[in-house]
Amino acid sequence: MGRLYTLFRWEMNDLIKVVLLFFGIMLVGMSMKQELMGVSNSMGFISGTDLQLFEASQARRVSTSIQGMLSLEDVWTLAGFLILLLGALTFRYDRDSGVAKSVYALPYSNDEIFGIKLISLLIYGFLMLLLPFAYVAITTYASIAGYLPEITSRFLSDALLLVAFLVLYLIAAATLVSLASPNAFLAFMAGFAVIYAPKILGNSSMPPALFINALNRCGNTDFNVFKAAYLEWGIVVPIVLFLLSWVLIRRRDVV
Repeated sequence: MGRLYTLFRWEMNDLIKVVLLFFGIMLVGMSMKQELMGVSNSMGFISGTDLQLFEASQARRVSTSIQGMLSLEDVWTLAGFLILLLGALTFRYDRDSGVAKSVYALPYSNDEIFGIKLISLLIYGFLMLLLPFAYVAITTYASIAGYLPEITSRFLSDALLLVAFLVLYLIAAATLVSLASPNAFLAFMAGFAVIYAPKILGNSSMPPALFINALNRCGNTDFNVFKAAYLEWGIVVPIVLFLLSWVLIRRRDVV
């Protein structure tokens, strides 16, 4: 376990990826903050211990605004762009730069290297979205922070599950494209084409539009987060893409 932890620290402490994560968190947070500015400026503050003191209309406005942060197309366009870059840096750039020859010469199997790289990419991807979301929501509504669990209980669990589905899909696509591409630049360009082709073609039955539209409907009485299409694109397709990536990394050398 000690040697795997060492490899994990190498991946997590990669300076380029850390800088990219830092700017990604800032940019995603700024995009989310814009969604809340109008609400936070107009709702005022409340005090007391009874949620009834907080007007129902304001509570709905806060709920809708927080939900809107997760369904902003700007946020997901930016997140997809950054996840593709992180995928290319994680799985392709080390080969382009020659670092992979040193790493693969160490006593690690291809399976171990792939697993650690994938875990680090998953951590980066989820941090890039969940950290700014939690920070912006809590700091914007600090005066009613104690009420936020009740205000968001209608939609938050379903919304976070959809976020997980979409992040898994983006990371799976970025991983496979990066391993299949001859260099990091083509990995990024091909990944961008694969992920955003449905949007360009106006196909809303595929990610990311499928999940972005679903995020807007969270909390509705007729909404089911376990709908077959969500499970297919959020779990089955990512698993298939990860398995194909695993096969690729086992069959290829370091160049």
